[in-house]
Amino acid sequence: MINDYIEVNPRKLGGTPVFRETRIPVYVLFDYLEEGYTVEQFLDEYDINPEVVHGFMRAIRGTFVPEEEAEA
Repeated sequence: MINDYIEVNPRKLGGTPVFRETRIPVYVLFDYLEEGYTVEQFLDEYDINPEVVHGFMRAIRGTFVPEEEAEA
């Protein structure tokens, strides 16, 4: 499910995981969050489909909680 939102391609940033159909590395979102910024601030800064970012966040969350809780 996470792969619905990210891609890894050796011809794109040397295989660094990026958000699908962008050249924006996934780690940049985590850097933003670590610095105290919100997901919305990240979206304001980068030209990226919000559904890709929010879908990625839901997919990540789903790896840490039972599926029925993740859907709530």
